Amino acid sequence: METKIMMLMMLVAVVFPLMLFRPLYKIGIQKLKALGMNRFNYDGEPVLTAGGLILVCSSAITGIVLIGLLSLRGMNSELFLHGLLFLTGMITMAFWGWRDDCASDRDAKGFRGHFGVLWRERRMTSGMWKLIGGTSTALCLTLSLSNTLWSGFVAFGLLALSPNIINLFDLRPGRAIKVFWCLTTLAGAFGLWTIGASATMANWIFLIPVLLASMLMFPHDVGGKIMLGDTGSNALGFAAGFSFVVGTPIYVQASMLVFFLCLQIAAEFCSFSRVIEQISWLRRLDQWGRATEAENKKNQTGSSGLV
Repeated sequence: METKIMMLMMLVAVVFPLMLFRPLYKIGIQKLKALGMNRFNYDGEPVLTAGGLILVCSSAITGIVLIGLLSLRGMNSELFLHGLLFLTGMITMAFWGWRDDCASDRDAKGFRGHFGVLWRERRMTSGMWKLIGGTSTALCLTLSLSNTLWSGFVAFGLLALSPNIINLFDLRPGRAIKVFWCLTTLAGAFGLWTIGASATMANWIFLIPVLLASMLMFPHDVGGKIMLGDTGSNALGFAAGFSFVVGTPIYVQASMLVFFLCLQIAAEFCSFSRVIEQISWLRRLDQWGRATEAENKKNQTGSSGLV
């Protein structure tokens, strides 16, 4: 019976995002336009932002159905808890990103910028609120996920840092989604290698809808039609961090935490875009699927209705 339920859940995890994306995308575009969520991209062109809201809604609806199936059958309480924590964390992190997307004080960049405004002007930026909210969310989730001080410390670090890691790369069309794919592939590979296929697949039940939603969003993001915004990058970053916390051993988690810390520190002193441009294979990977400047303008005026 448990095998049948897992197969049904896998079917739901695949089919629901495919069914939901198109109507949610249409509704989401209309709502974002009505809310005036227009921002200038890296090329100075106006584009709708906070498109990650569409991705989050699709993943959340699918996740709620999956949790419903688990609760009806009363199976695998650990999987139920992980699913509940995953959904709660992803939606909460997306909320803090949405709050930042809607804010107007976007001059401060990086930890130094936000703390600098707080020190000089005694004012909380939207980015500082996002930092506090995301850290608090990570702490609350860690209390339910970890049973030792060391594992709790590592899990907290991963869940707190991973949303911002994706956000650091969300500076060009499609880049954040590609980084998310790389991180989740890494988490899946380590999971298969260390804890086995069956346990890894169970842990990925709630991640599959996010992966599919990101694949469906990718053409719109990389084509310059819409930006994920902090809403999307926060949600994807949390999903990537969570996949390491529940699906890999502690030494893998600790290694990734050190890697994330190094990226975060490096971002305060150098431009990742400049580094990517200087390394040929990274530049090719970064440009894969991206529309040309002329195509971007055509997409933005024809598809998004922005001029």
